[in-house]
Amino acid sequence: MGSSVSIAGVVIILAIILFVLTRLSTKSVIEREGRKFEVISLDDGSDRCRVLYCSELGLCGKPDRILKDCETGEYIVEEVKKRPYLGKVFNGEKIQLLSYVLLVRENYGKCNRGYLVYRDDVRVGPFVLDRQAETLVRWGIERVREIKQGKVPKRRYTNRCKVCSYRKECFGMKQSLLPIQYGRYDSQKPYFKTHQ
Repeated sequence: MGSSVSIAGVVIILAIILFVLTRLSTKSVIEREGRKFEVISLDDGSDRCRVLYCSELGLCGKPDRILKDCETGEYIVEEVKKRPYLGKVFNGEKIQLLSYVLLVRENYGKCNRGYLVYRDDVRVGPFVLDRQAETLVRWGIERVREIKQGKVPKRRYTNRCKVCSYRKECFGMKQSLLPIQYGRYDSQKPYFKTHQ
């Protein structure tokens, strides 16, 4: 009986080892646009995703998905948005996505495009990181640096604050990033008071 228990234990341990080795060697592959893509990185809260850095720009970030085209070797970024698609892509979403494309290019190699994936499974794109888009990304990085240094630009569109993903952080700060005149319209006053 003692030897049968130890043999069963060894078989169980070997099965576990085989399972783990199989999982480590199996690549997650998905299909998009009729092509196969290997999932390189997936920000699902696990350790399958790493922070990417670009020291030249002082930029870091963690894209939601990095895919690699199994045929061409090209990397593609997919950024998942929490909001439903409303028929429009906001500039901030484009800049964020293209920043990730730039980071993936710097860290992995061939990457020129990305897609926005909205809560209702609408996939918008491709957004291509060409020379003009890269200039836009670099401009956005400079604007963020200016804001961090206290040079807050004057806002032109106050309604955008309602859908901004940084709304809570911005209004929750002692010295808000938004100018005090934000609450000057009657329709905005109740909202403004709750976030001071």
